[in-house]
Amino acid sequence: MTMKIIVKTLTLLCLFLMAACQKQEPAYKAKLNVKPEAYDLEFDRYEEVLFNLDTADFQQELKRIQDRYKVFIGGDLNNPQAVQYLKDFATDPFSITLYDKVMTAFPDLKEVEPVVEDVMAHFHYYYPDISLPQKAFTCITGVRPDEPPVQIIADNLVISLDWYLNGDVLYDQIGMPRYMAVRTHKATLAKDVALCLYMYYLYEQRKQGQIISEMVFYGRRNFFVEAMCPTMADSVVLGYSSSQWQWAVENEGAVWADIVGNRRLYEAGLDTYMMFFGDGPFTQAYSNDAPSRLGEFLGLNITRSYFSNNEISLQDLIHRKDLQEIFQNSGYKPKK
Repeated sequence: MTMKIIVKTLTLLCLFLMAACQKQEPAYKAKLNVKPEAYDLEFDRYEEVLFNLDTADFQQELKRIQDRYKVFIGGDLNNPQAVQYLKDFATDPFSITLYDKVMTAFPDLKEVEPVVEDVMAHFHYYYPDISLPQKAFTCITGVRPDEPPVQIIADNLVISLDWYLNGDVLYDQIGMPRYMAVRTHKATLAKDVALCLYMYYLYEQRKQGQIISEMVFYGRRNFFVEAMCPTMADSVVLGYSSSQWQWAVENEGAVWADIVGNRRLYEAGLDTYMMFFGDGPFTQAYSNDAPSRLGEFLGLNITRSYFSNNEISLQDLIHRKDLQEIFQNSGYKPKK
């Protein structure tokens, strides 16, 4: 075989392999591959200012920064109780530990700014008529489970950096379950920003429905996160560890067959709902290795299939009222 034939053969082989790889990429991936214009946010580190105030004259120090940080210090600073509350927080040993850990993990915002701005850029691409925050504040809130780590307050994006310490032992010390600690890595920040935007601008109140409707509802929400963060790992989208995601992928067909076989798709009871959407370390009905919220996993794949197999925009998908129609026209067929 001559060198020319060898080169030609290798070239054809490479082209064939490239084409095969392209065919394997799901259609929804290609549809989400957009190029949004850059979105610029102004960032301000409230935690760095707060924990460096002179506590000897804390009231005057707070008054000095109040105009700049009204989103955090909006109360009456002539009220001794209000001042004492903030002073207690800023001088609490746990708060100081959090601050030190945050400053170690984020000595600057080089890992934060591009991630947040990219999510904002994607949202603005799909919803250009919605006025988004122009300023983002970072802060420390004490890892409060009753508050989301990213919020929109008074038209400002507020990011609690103490939620992103990469599974630090501190989370064990405060009693955070291990399955939740998986979601404290820096990679989760983009997801939390996307969820914040979804809940603030797009979420519509609804009543709990049948299991299949709940699957599509949560699957669609997670698909929105994927659209805002198209390069995000699948496991991060669902808040799983990599091994949990792998279990879900390998057992998808068996779980789906069990749901269909036991006629659970159209159930609406609380027990079944908690089995598939309740948060926790595992789904005991299947295995101690099975992650919780398997309904969200199945719903995400149903939504992916629907978006791949239908001519529909992301905006139309998110606002579609008939969740049953999304399932029925998804063409969803899990591997057995």
